Amino acid sequence: MQQNRNKLLAISFTVLVAASLSLFFFTREEAKPEIDLDYFKIADTETINQVVLSHSETTVQLKFVNNGWRVNNTWDADMQMIKVLMAVLKQVEPQRPVAASKRDSIVQWLEKNGTRVTIWQGDEKKLSFLAGGNAGHTEAWFLKEGELQPFTMIIPGYRVYVAGILELEVGGWRNKRIFDFNWRNFRSLTAVYPKEPRQNFEIEMKEGFPQIKNMAGVDTAKLNTYLDEVSLLFASRYVISAQSGIDSVMGLTPGVRIEIKDVASRSYVLELFTPRKQDVEVYGRMGDSTVVALLRDKVAEIVRRRDYFLEGRR
Repeated sequence: MQQNRNKLLAISFTVLVAASLSLFFFTREEAKPEIDLDYFKIADTETINQVVLSHSETTVQLKFVNNGWRVNNTWDADMQMIKVLMAVLKQVEPQRPVAASKRDSIVQWLEKNGTRVTIWQGDEKKLSFLAGGNAGHTEAWFLKEGELQPFTMIIPGYRVYVAGILELEVGGWRNKRIFDFNWRNFRSLTAVYPKEPRQNFEIEMKEGFPQIKNMAGVDTAKLNTYLDEVSLLFASRYVISAQSGIDSVMGLTPGVRIEIKDVASRSYVLELFTPRKQDVEVYGRMGDSTVVALLRDKVAEIVRRRDYFLEGRR
């Protein structure tokens, strides 16, 4: 009888071990499905020549043309933003598939609200997917074109909302340098103060050096510093005036209008408006009517009246 009992115990133990091993491997496979970490990566970003970001109402085309990146075939791109974009495309990885219970709703959300990202290498469409995320921007989702399984996306080692850069509007990609010229082709700068016309001045190149037209006793150190500040002026952001509540400001007479011309007669214009007490930035309007926001301390360096340049003045 004892022998039969031992056999029964041995059989029971074997069955229990087999069941435990089956359960272990089954649950491990369910908990950690195999994921292709390169599923959305572009290994060779150097060969990318076009990225198109289509939102619900707008499209941003970033294209490499004549040794430089252009935005919608109209503006030079912000090269720092292009570098960030390429780094994202090279490093982004799926963290996990979106859970089955949320999959359909997230697919529907991406199709309605997501950004369609299309990446080209030469004439070949390399990759197309939808990108978006939750309202708190704590989780990003990618869904490859023609598929129904979205993934939660990360960049290993960083706590970053991966889809954020893909959701930028046109202004987020434009070069934010206001006066895009160099001193080799500089011809003149004119500053006009509508309410103080006696403070107007014009800087011109004469015998290879900048001078203020019809003005003696100019402090050349101040003049050179001023021109350096103008050439290095950057907007902090581009503004959609209809959405910003600043229409009342833009309807006023500008405090100053600065225009730079180069030797090819190209013109670069910036009108600056006196900020309200509640404004932490100064608003300006460029020659193509684009509205920009600028840091107050940077604007202070270029809002200089004629008297400022006299020797001995502070």
